[in-house]
Amino acid sequence: MRAAPAVAVQGRGGPLWAALSAGLPACAAAAFVAWLAAHAEAGATGTAAAAALAGGAVLLWQARRWRTVPRASLQWDGQRWTADGTPGTLQLMLDLGPVLVLRLHAEAGGTRWLAIGAGEAGPAWHALRCAVYSRPPRATPRVLSPERSPD
Repeated sequence: MRAAPAVAVQGRGGPLWAALSAGLPACAAAAFVAWLAAHAEAGATGTAAAAALAGGAVLLWQARRWRTVPRASLQWDGQRWTADGTPGTLQLMLDLGPVLVLRLHAEAGGTRWLAIGAGEAGPAWHALRCAVYSRPPRATPRVLSPERSPD
């Protein structure tokens, strides 16, 4: 079995991840405010208006926040993963087709979530997917010479 190729990519998820990152919290806020308005007996029009206002406000906030999200630099050198120079163990969390959502468990402790889009990875996309889905290489067992015993 061949080892996964070395690969280096930069990204923050691409347009699909940006839409999901902004849209899901906006939908959650709209649903919560609609529930509150319905319990306050605001009527159908008031409930819909409050939900739309809350969803729109969160959507705008998320869109502005997205512009400040830095690009992550993810590398596989054939032996270990690093994200912005921090080594660790990579775990695939979600494969959306054009976006991979990954979690790096840093060797020094802590975790980091990363989203890499196919458009951001460009020609390295296939190599990245191969490296993410492949098993890490096994450590080569140390062979003792016949003259030396472990005692």
